[in-house]
Amino acid sequence: MNNDREEWITRRAYELWDQAGRPHGQDHEHWRQASAEWEEEQGKASQLDPWEEET
Repeated sequence: MNNDREEWITRRAYELWDQAGRPHGQDHEHWRQASAEWEEEQGKASQLDPWEEET
């Protein structure tokens, strides 16, 4: 699972960097934002009732 996390964050950070116009020196900010998005999504996923279907 850790590999999934790292891979997702890497792809998302690159996407954020690309969308921002590929600025130099902001890699840590893009990585931080991607990590925060991952954590937010994981938090949402853990709150779902596993017996309840998503609609």
